[in-house]
Amino acid sequence: MAGHIIHVHGTIPAPPEQVWDVITDIAHADTVLRSVTECELLTEGEYAVGTAWRERRSLFGHHGTEDLHVVEADAPRRAVVEAEVGDDVIRTAYRLTPDPEGRRTRLAMTTTVEMSHRSAMSRAMWAVFGGFSYDHSRRVLEHDLADIEAEACRRASTG
Repeated sequence: MAGHIIHVHGTIPAPPEQVWDVITDIAHADTVLRSVTECELLTEGEYAVGTAWRERRSLFGHHGTEDLHVVEADAPRRAVVEAEVGDDVIRTAYRLTPDPEGRRTRLAMTTTVEMSHRSAMSRAMWAVFGGFSYDHSRRVLEHDLADIEAEACRRASTG
């Protein structure tokens, strides 16, 4: 059972490779994304399926540290990361689509919280109070999108 699904998107004035570099720069996520206060890379090597890290942020009412890992990676077009938080699985998909000239990138982010392992009582409570965390989480994701754009533009200008 999906608790909430949030879609945010925007067009970034940078090529897909530049945007991809920002999204996959896990080592610097805490300096790029205002919603991430700590980040620790748990695996070595290039960003790929299996890459894992630990970060501290707040999303869907969960506050604290979560372990995330890449479940799909198709550079520079698509990445999917997920985290198990309590009984929930939070999954975020990034889809990068270049404009015809390849100078701008449409970045679409979709975040889903899967709650199939929650108790009936917990799901009922979510139905009553989940809207509060939805609104907060949407703002967090909109900030992430703006922060990714700002960093991709900064990197493109310093090239």
